[in-house]
Amino acid sequence: MIRALSLITAAFLLASCDGGLSSQTNQTSSSQLTEVAPSTPAADPVEVVQAVRELESWDAIIEVMHDESLAVQWTIGVRNDGSKRYGLAESVCIELSDRGLQHDRTWVRVVDRQAVISNGGDFRAASLGGVRCSTGDRIDP
Repeated sequence: MIRALSLITAAFLLASCDGGLSSQTNQTSSSQLTEVAPSTPAADPVEVVQAVRELESWDAIIEVMHDESLAVQWTIGVRNDGSKRYGLAESVCIELSDRGLQHDRTWVRVVDRQAVISNGGDFRAASLGGVRCSTGDRIDP
């Protein structure tokens, strides 16, 4: 029974790939697909884990969150000392570049970890500054 279900699923997937989709879907140009979902290099998961461990060993950093599907892929949790943290974000960019984890869309945001916890997870409201690694553009808190 399970094997038959697997074969039916595989046949359906193959039919979808071989033109079983509507003609409207098949007429989508590659430029439209690029605009909707730009390709981002897949990060090596082992290197990501190693980078997170390394960054969390830094004195200033409490926690590192990473998610390639977000607009800001790297969120760095720190204690708020009242200063902007652009320099720390730039240092994280250098570390990511050294590990081959930086691409042209990589953003790093530094947040007040306590504020994120107390405001229900609103990273923007807790932002202490951030940087787009490839250009040095800053995210204002």
